[in-house]
Amino acid sequence: MSATVKDVARLAAVSVGTVSRVLSGEPNVSAETAQRVRDAVQELGYSPLRKRKSVAEGRELLRQQIAVLLLGMDRSLANLPSVASGIHGVESSLSRAGANVLLWDLPYLDKLPDTLASQKLHGLLVKAALQGNMLEKADKTLIDRLRQLPTVWFLGRPRGIDWGDVVESNDVEVGRLAAEYLISRDHRRVALLDPKPDHVTLGQRSASFTWHIAQHGGKVERVAGKKSHWSLPLQTVNDTNQVEHLLDKVLKQRSKPTALFCPADSIAALVYRCCSRRGLRIGKDLSLISCNNELPLLQGLYPEVTTVDICAEQIGQQAVEQLIWRLQHPSSPSITVSVQPRLVEGMSVADLRRKK
Repeated sequence: MSATVKDVARLAAVSVGTVSRVLSGEPNVSAETAQRVRDAVQELGYSPLRKRKSVAEGRELLRQQIAVLLLGMDRSLANLPSVASGIHGVESSLSRAGANVLLWDLPYLDKLPDTLASQKLHGLLVKAALQGNMLEKADKTLIDRLRQLPTVWFLGRPRGIDWGDVVESNDVEVGRLAAEYLISRDHRRVALLDPKPDHVTLGQRSASFTWHIAQHGGKVERVAGKKSHWSLPLQTVNDTNQVEHLLDKVLKQRSKPTALFCPADSIAALVYRCCSRRGLRIGKDLSLISCNNELPLLQGLYPEVTTVDICAEQIGQQAVEQLIWRLQHPSSPSITVSVQPRLVEGMSVADLRRKK
C-alpha cells in the first residue's frame, strides 16, 4: 500500500493540514516542523495523490502557464499547412498535459506587450520567421523577456538566436531523401528552385540536396532569387511572379535539367501553375520533387506530387515533450531534436531508366 498523507502526519507528529501547507510551499510553518515533514515524506516514499494521478495521466504540465508565441510572421506564413500542423501538435499536446495555454501573435516584434511582461509564465513554445536576422528587428526588452524563460523553438530556430532548445525537421535527411529518389530514377541534371535564398530551413535542405546529388555523380544548377531587403512580418511565397523568372532561367539553359527540386510545397504549387501556362507536363516534360507534404496545397495538383513529409504535427508534439524535459532539467545545455522525415511518392517524377 502507498503511504498516505495521514501516515506522513503521524510520523512527523503534525496535523494533516500542516503536511499540506509544507508540501504546497506555504511560508507560515517553522523550519523545524517543515524539515520533520520532509524527512517523513522521504522515509515513507510518499507522493501526493494529485501528483500521482497527474503523472499517471500524462498531466505533467498541470496548472502550468505555457505561452505559444508566433514571432515575426505574416498570417500567410502562419497559415501554411506545415506551420498550422506544428501549432496544432503543440496545442493538443499542451492540452493533454494539463497546461494553461496562452497564444500570442507578435508579427512586428517592435515592443514587449504588457501581458507578456506582467504574466507569470512557466515556459515558452515559439515558432518564428526563419528569414533574415530576427534580432536586428526586435525590441531589446522583448528579447530580454524571452531569454528569461525556458524556451523550445519548434519548426526551426531563427538565425542569431543562441538560447533555448529546438525541435525541427531533419533537413539533412530531407535533402538526402529527395536527392536519392531522383538519382534512383536516373535524374542527374537537376535544377534547384529557391526564391528565398536566405531562409534557414530552405537553405539547409538545399545544401544537403546539392551535396547528395554530387555524391552520386549528378549536377545541380541552383536557380535562386535575389537576396532582398526583408521586413517584418515575413510573408510566404504566394505569387507566381516569384518563381516564374526562375523557371524561365531553367528552361533557357542549353543542357536542360530533367528534374526540379523545390524545398517547399508552396513553391512547388506555383511551379505547377507556371508550367501549365507554358504547356509543360510535370512528370513528362519535366519532373519535380518537393518538401513538407502540405496536403491542402497539393490537393488538386496533377500528377500527384512526390514530396518529403517533415511530420510537422509530430514536431509540435515533440516540442511539448522537450519543454517538459527542460522544466525538469533547467541547467542542462541546449538541445536540438531532429524529427525524421519520410518520402511520399507521387507521380511527378519520371523514371528515365525506362526510356533507355
